[in-house]
Amino acid sequence: MLALAGDRLIGALPIYRLLYEGGTFYQNQRFRTLLGIEGDHLVAGSRLCNRGGVLLADDLRADVGEQTVRVLLQAALAVAEGEGLHGIVLPYLPAAQVQRIRRAAWVVAARDDAEAIVSGASVGVDAYVERLPKKRRYYARQERDRYAKAGWRSGVEPLAGCVPEVARLVSEVNRRHGDTVPDFLLRRIFRWEARAVGPRAVVLTCRDERGALVACAVDFVWRDMLYLHAVGLDHERLRDSFEYFNLMIYRAIEYASEHGLDRLHLGLVTRAKTLRGAVANPLWTAAVLCGTAGRAPGVRFVDGSADTGM
Repeated sequence: MLALAGDRLIGALPIYRLLYEGGTFYQNQRFRTLLGIEGDHLVAGSRLCNRGGVLLADDLRADVGEQTVRVLLQAALAVAEGEGLHGIVLPYLPAAQVQRIRRAAWVVAARDDAEAIVSGASVGVDAYVERLPKKRRYYARQERDRYAKAGWRSGVEPLAGCVPEVARLVSEVNRRHGDTVPDFLLRRIFRWEARAVGPRAVVLTCRDERGALVACAVDFVWRDMLYLHAVGLDHERLRDSFEYFNLMIYRAIEYASEHGLDRLHLGLVTRAKTLRGAVANPLWTAAVLCGTAGRAPGVRFVDGSADTGM
């Protein structure tokens, strides 16, 4: 859904009717359980990098932004009604996005997960490691040293040039985590993404002496942040050199520093990420249900979510 003021794009809300979903993160059953709602819904917002929301131009007045969000949500609800669905679900919203949506519509929201953010990447990886607590500094240096001594050929490549290799390795990682998306579908998705975002899609690569891809991290560049999209690993060929953390964090910080970026978005938080300097920011999932257009804007939090700092 697009919102235009004359010829200018001022807002957008991607919507999806999910007929197939290999992973569990965006399945309707998860949303029904989390939010205590019934039926199937359109998914609205981003389905990548575990951060979503309604997109607005930066320079809009507050009242214009609120009206734009309202129009986009109403248009998405009309599509949902036309499809015989119960409404729209917006997953993985930062707190500011929940506030934006609740001012424009009546929503049901629940605390969902948390995103992992690394700040201060522009200082470079050596300075970044020096900022870590003493014990973590020691382990970070070990991880980088083991990677350096493993003999890998590290590089930065455009996604468009290595789609088949990347898809194979990402598919292997996904299968280990219960995701059933096949290689051929990942190849199609990566090709679409490469065409859509062009040079903003970069792959941090780890190749062996013969040039074969052994590990990779697919990242998107946007504003001052490098967003981790996917990690691929050939587990049988790894050399116990912390390839995963070097690609996801240390080499990503190197890339960010070299390109004037200050933050990394590492997807959903894990203890392994926070031990290496990432900070956990809470995320919410919200639903706007069909038949609520006449209700005053507001929010009903599920399971005490309102007590989590919203």
